[in-house]
Amino acid sequence: MALNIEPSSASFPASGGNGIQQDNFEEISLQALKTTTCTIMSTVDTRHAFKVKSSNNDHYRVRPVYGFVAAKGTHKLEVMRLAGPPKEDKLVVQWAEVPEDEADAQAPFKAGAQSGEVILPLKAT
Repeated sequence: MALNIEPSSASFPASGGNGIQQDNFEEISLQALKTTTCTIMSTVDTRHAFKVKSSNNDHYRVRPVYGFVAAKGTHKLEVMRLAGPPKEDKLVVQWAEVPEDEADAQAPFKAGAQSGEVILPLKAT
């Protein structure tokens, strides 16, 4: 597998908590509960673009949604859970190999170049 994600799963509280605001996230007052940082890691000698998809866009925010991981490099991914009912969900991190001069992380996915994916299970209790 070209990319892995650590930790391999994430748990969040489902209700209660103080509101927070993260840079570049939309402002969320008195709903945001917990932010977890995951690391996308490359295991190969080529650069990859990634795209993150969520099974529950009502209760999760992810930053960034698109990005690049250098050969044998890492990239941080922030996952925020908003207040809502307990539920199991998932994030799917899709990837595509890209040349070093590629500047648009969305371009390979618009062109249908996805070459793999890894799933991050999410659990709100």
